[in-house]
Amino acid sequence: MSKVNKYWISLLIGLIFVTIFLITTDWSSLLKALLKANYWYLIPACIFYQASTFCRAFRWRILLRHIKKISTLNLYPVVVVGYMANNLLPLRVGELVRAYYIGERESISSVSALTTIFIERLFDALTLLSFLVILALFVPMMELAKEFSNLSNVPWFLLPVIISVPFVIMFALVIMSAYRPLTIENLVRILIRPIPDIIGKRILHFARFVIMGLDGLKDPKLILFLFILSLPIWLLESALFFSVGYSFNLNEFYSSFADMVAAILIVTSLSNIGSSVPSTPGGLGLFELIARETLVLLPIASIDRSIAAAYVVVVHAVLIIPMIVLGQVFLLTGNMTIKKIWRNKDILDINDSDSKY
Repeated sequence: MSKVNKYWISLLIGLIFVTIFLITTDWSSLLKALLKANYWYLIPACIFYQASTFCRAFRWRILLRHIKKISTLNLYPVVVVGYMANNLLPLRVGELVRAYYIGERESISSVSALTTIFIERLFDALTLLSFLVILALFVPMMELAKEFSNLSNVPWFLLPVIISVPFVIMFALVIMSAYRPLTIENLVRILIRPIPDIIGKRILHFARFVIMGLDGLKDPKLILFLFILSLPIWLLESALFFSVGYSFNLNEFYSSFADMVAAILIVTSLSNIGSSVPSTPGGLGLFELIARETLVLLPIASIDRSIAAAYVVVVHAVLIIPMIVLGQVFLLTGNMTIKKIWRNKDILDINDSDSKY
């Protein structure tokens, strides 16, 4: 399937999600909520998000240091460009764009860089899942699961499994690849036996580069350090959600400050885990649905669906628009365009990577 066809399919999926979001929202009430909002709170929200992104660049520096030592200041624009690409292109292509862009800027293997990005995303998911586990001790999460079960027709007890197990399995495989690289390579050899030799060799070559990129995870102290570094990333992004909440006076719906903090952390966690599935540009539609329904269905407050809808629309705008603008600035100053990267058919050319690693 061509890139163009995939793009249009993702837009169609996004249109379906957006349509569901719109038809289940009272438009007039949503507009009233948008008009009444205090948008001064978006200033600290944007600052929190950029601080989160800078922390992400610092964590990436730690992951990349066994490949090449690169400063956080040099990595920050690359992270921003990756976010911009995720917001403009479907199927989370921004991760490939980031790998290609850092490979071009720093003359390193794009495949190995992509591996570190994959590790990043696993730590992100595990951090957010940790938030949910801790919050379940204080918030009736079972009630929320049952509400989502009624909407999705999935048994409520399976929802936590669906959300968490894939990430836990992937993390276990990553750790095994770091400690037992030959075991994983032999497993890949077994899996590619039915595949034509020319394709199988390419898959095996790719797998070797991925395993090389995981070499740095042999140190348990590094794993703990990466998890600790993931905390400020997501606490700062949660602060963005929290700040926008004050724009819509969400604090008035909660009996205590702690309840609002818990609710915002849950919304941040579920909306980001849910929209991490490769789909539409920026997770458009899916993000809004998950965030809105989480906010409305949480039993610790009674929030009108229209106000919740207006809130998540603004949150998503703060997540997307500044990154697109800033990413374009960084690309222009680096004499690069997103179109040029997207059209590059060898974003992850393994043969070229040999000379860069």
